[in-house]
Amino acid sequence: MKIPICDTCKAKHVEGVVCRHCDNYYCYDCLDLHKSNLRPCPTCGEFICNECFEGMVECDNPRYK
Repeated sequence: MKIPICDTCKAKHVEGVVCRHCDNYYCYDCLDLHKSNLRPCPTCGEFICNECFEGMVECDNPRYK
């Protein structure tokens, strides 16, 4: 999907994915460089960044509830 800006490298209008918990955007180039930045949430199955995963007690994705 097209993202407005990558939160890691600040590239604008590129293809990438969004963390469904904090709504941060990551371009595919950054994900290739840092392969462990995103993973599927074990509860809802949506992509989640490492920061959210490490700080998460339980899934708080409003789309899941």
